[in-house]
Amino acid sequence: MRTNRKSLLGAIVVELLLAGILPAADKTGPLATLRSEHPRLLFTAEDQKRVEKLAKTEPLLARLIEQNHVNATRMLSQSPVRYEIPDGKRLLGQSRKCIERVAAMAMAYRLSGERKFADAAVREMLITTKFKDFNPRHFLDTAEMTTALAIGYDWLYDVISPEDRKTIREAIVRLGLQPGVNCYKKGGWWVRGHSNWNQVCNGGMILGALAVAEDEKELAEKIVAAARRSIPNALRSYAPDGAYPEGPGYWQYGTSYTALTIMGLNSALGTDFDISKTPALDKTGLFRIHTLGPNGRYFNYADCGKWFRPASAMFALSRTCDRPLYAWWHRRQLAEQVPLKGKIKPQHLDRFFPLEIAWYDARGEKPTLGQLPREALFHGVQDIVTMRSDWGDRDAVFVGFKGGNNRASHGHLDIGSFVLDAGGVRWGVDLGSDNYNMPGYFGGRRWEYYRLNNRSHNTLVIDDKLQNPAAVAKIVDFGATANRVHATADMTDAYKGQATSVVRTIELLDRRIVRVVDEITDPKGEVRWGMVTEADVQPAGNKAVLTQGGKKLEAEIVAPAGAKFETVATRPPTPKENQNRGARMLAVRLPPTEGKMRIEVLLRPPTAGNPDSPD
Repeated sequence: MRTNRKSLLGAIVVELLLAGILPAADKTGPLATLRSEHPRLLFTAEDQKRVEKLAKTEPLLARLIEQNHVNATRMLSQSPVRYEIPDGKRLLGQSRKCIERVAAMAMAYRLSGERKFADAAVREMLITTKFKDFNPRHFLDTAEMTTALAIGYDWLYDVISPEDRKTIREAIVRLGLQPGVNCYKKGGWWVRGHSNWNQVCNGGMILGALAVAEDEKELAEKIVAAARRSIPNALRSYAPDGAYPEGPGYWQYGTSYTALTIMGLNSALGTDFDISKTPALDKTGLFRIHTLGPNGRYFNYADCGKWFRPASAMFALSRTCDRPLYAWWHRRQLAEQVPLKGKIKPQHLDRFFPLEIAWYDARGEKPTLGQLPREALFHGVQDIVTMRSDWGDRDAVFVGFKGGNNRASHGHLDIGSFVLDAGGVRWGVDLGSDNYNMPGYFGGRRWEYYRLNNRSHNTLVIDDKLQNPAAVAKIVDFGATANRVHATADMTDAYKGQATSVVRTIELLDRRIVRVVDEITDPKGEVRWGMVTEADVQPAGNKAVLTQGGKKLEAEIVAPAGAKFETVATRPPTPKENQNRGARMLAVRLPPTEGKMRIEVLLRPPTAGNPDSPD
């Protein structure tokens, strides 16, 4: 006998109530203020009118709309999503593809009225309804696919046939929300977790619940209530000043879904239950701003990619936290991605690119240096410092320097590491992540992999040993004047058992010359100072010349006397790892000594631009 679906859902809800996992609904439950009509998620009919009016006076917004239309047009002739798990673990690539395609085509339909876009988006969603599952064992896949269907179902609600609407709604419930209920019931690790998984999975479940809430009211109420209890676990990580522990790349991922949560709740319910008031969330846009180098590369510590991608979360933060500075800065970045002149060509920017249109914020003006200093210190799970010679000059000098916590999610053994940009070139490079599917990458073998340990980072190696995997290092001194910035990290815990104390100071002198000073007491073995670079390196005694892109950087060992530069290969010990072709390490090796060892290295980049203004 076939089980009635509503009876099954009712049984699940009763079981959860009895177990005490989900609170009982009351007459004024979390959906009491639900907007009855669609669209109600992220981009309402009122939002659309605002955007269409604003586009007449905002050339950048008009270009974003055109870019989305061009992207959606290309998608009409491209292959749709399919059930594909190429690595045996993740459907995630297809989930993200579905978001990108459905959101772009749905937005194109809403702003142009061309039915071909709506029809194509609906076909895309119907394909996913035939999937056997959304791969709940890797729940990010389920959350993101649910997000895709929630957006498409809501934005195109009035043009989807009743039969197709029912099919898509049932898929959201069966393949998305019911597996989510199981996770909340069991207290799954992401429900209790503090990483991007918490933000993404809760965000996807909330959007799915809000999309179908009038037909699945009881289930939707329970999911929204459970997600509200789970969300603070991850959002606590933004304290005290907005830094994201998993690095700028994962900032994009986690914060984007927090923005979806906040904006989705506000648009559908008229409240975000004060999630946007989470301590330091209003400051996290500054972390985004300060950790992007002048040539479009992140300070890519941890498992972070190196290249910048736009994030509509900046518009969401500017609006919900009343931070027009974020909107001003973000518009400048978007204008580099989507120029105001010339022919628009299809390009992949971000799967949530249509939300740049939906959440566009025209506020904000060029700040003064007092409003946007050229240096910043972020305390938190990781201690991070950035310093630069100028804003708005692609040739500016930029240094990212970290203390850190080696136990942080996606973290590397990279306490004391730094990156260096100057003259439009990245001279000091972080190699970034490696293949997530390698055995033990997120487990017991993590520190065996070259890219993840201190042997590959721009820091110290003592006695050829790894940093202490449990180490925490704080920035203990930081200051700036018009011409000098300095930051000091106490790295002693990272070299526990290898030296009595280890302290690193990085200075930006005259807003141009970088000085790295290491003071090490009683090192127990050889000390290696290293900086990975993609430049050609010509060492000559205590000096070296690095050449890249027609630019030169000069390095000099000031102390100790007699020390010499050399180059060290950056090939990992096993062939399955990334071979780091094109990279090498500028290194200094020093024998162990009793008492204090001082290493001072000067890095003189090409002349930077005028530091007078942030524009």
